[in-house]
Amino acid sequence: MQFKLATFASVAAVVATFAPSALAASCYSQSGCPNCESKSSVFAARQQFCGSDDWSHSSSLSWGWAHVTLDGEFATQQECWDGFEQIIDQCYGSKDGGVYNFDFNGDSARLDVGFCNCE
Repeated sequence: MQFKLATFASVAAVVATFAPSALAASCYSQSGCPNCESKSSVFAARQQFCGSDDWSHSSSLSWGWAHVTLDGEFATQQECWDGFEQIIDQCYGSKDGGVYNFDFNGDSARLDVGFCNCE
């Protein structure tokens, strides 16, 4: 049993070395803006942004009270879908937006999704 556990730990360390460096989304510190887009509107923006080729280069999208800004590029379209969803799942309803950072194999991206505008 000892050998199997040590082998598993070694394999897990190797896999982690080659996995994309993407952590959970970081939510804005700000919350409570009264002018925010609905959750369904933010998911529609995810569809528009990640469903196009906007994920493959620096770009931005604004609508209503919200915005999306991508600095850099994702390695795959799926990373855009996943990062955007992490921001929504972890930040919507408690903070005014969030950021997802991705870095893997020469591709790096900073996805910033703001749900609200306090101005």
